[in-house]
Amino acid sequence: MKRTFVFLQLLGAFWAMSTGASFSQSKLANNTNGIYLTFDDFIHHRLTNGFSNDAKGYHLRIPRMTRMKLTTPDSTYNYSLEDVFGYRENGVDWCYKEGYLLEILGYEATSSLPKEELWLFARHDWSDTGSSQTYFFSKTFHDKLVWFTLKKIRKAYEEDQPFLNLLKMVKKGRLLDNANNTGEPLILDIFSSAHKLHFSSQFLPSHSSGSRQ
Repeated sequence: MKRTFVFLQLLGAFWAMSTGASFSQSKLANNTNGIYLTFDDFIHHRLTNGFSNDAKGYHLRIPRMTRMKLTTPDSTYNYSLEDVFGYRENGVDWCYKEGYLLEILGYEATSSLPKEELWLFARHDWSDTGSSQTYFFSKTFHDKLVWFTLKKIRKAYEEDQPFLNLLKMVKKGRLLDNANNTGEPLILDIFSSAHKLHFSSQFLPSHSSGSRQ
């Protein structure tokens, strides 16, 4: 296990220099609230009526069903989550997909063809006894949601051998842990590493950190 963590630390330095598209909540440091009108807006981090938490006269009301309201100092805007991509609240991005309000945990997408992607989502469930999260993934944002399990990940990416090789190096209970250097779930670092860094015939994953579960 010690040898694995040495490899993981080495990967952290190389990973920062690699190419391709990636996104996680911690990387977007502009406005912490606002609306994503389209998928393209989300990909390029463009918020409509974006504002910071300390901005006066602005308020974003948490959605009731699929309706939400954004108030600015001079106007009030009403949105349907069925008509826009999603929204950002307190630095966390959300979308409405397949009837669920989902937190977008992050995604990775290769720049080479054929393009490979991995998206992660969390549905937050609240009750009188507390809250819990149910995790999903999809191979592109527009693909159907799949309940997150290691077995289903292996099935979905059964032809992606570099990725599968790296998955074997990490305990399945840690795949949703946040990575230290990126703040995104470890499985996204693994996916990124599998498609960007080459050490002979092997690919090495990023490091581990605190648990999300």
